[in-house]
Amino acid sequence: MITENTVQSDEVTIQAPAALVWDILLDFENYSDWNGFCPDIKNESLEMGSAVEMMVNMGGELSRQVEYICRIEPGHCIAWAMDNKPEDPVHAVRSQYVKKVSETSCTYVTIDEFAGPEMAGMMKHFAPLVEQGFNRCAYDLKEHAEKVFGNADN
Repeated sequence: MITENTVQSDEVTIQAPAALVWDILLDFENYSDWNGFCPDIKNESLEMGSAVEMMVNMGGELSRQVEYICRIEPGHCIAWAMDNKPEDPVHAVRSQYVKKVSETSCTYVTIDEFAGPEMAGMMKHFAPLVEQGFNRCAYDLKEHAEKVFGNADN
């Protein structure tokens, strides 16, 4: 979903425990196993302010992005943001949310919030690609987590 200043993935229901989905989201070393939108991600410390170096698929090409962790609510939300200096033309904060539905299911959604004087132009040109990538990430996560959870029972 695209609004004036946000891009959001579909909210997907995942038939796997929220704790498992959370662990998959934080297991950056294995993103290449499941995440078609962001197949490469690195972070040294998983602490506030630490760099998150990503390669993201913006319509067929991988592009490098470095953002910084700005929110951690264990088991529920992790967010990272661009450097976001006041003079930057676009500011962005991406949040990923996991919400427990039952002992064996949860929901996932990711949202990018944008601001800045060049936000409208960025949204016009890139929001559809971001939405496509976020949905790919959401559905890839669903498929992977359900497979891992199903295999855990065997």
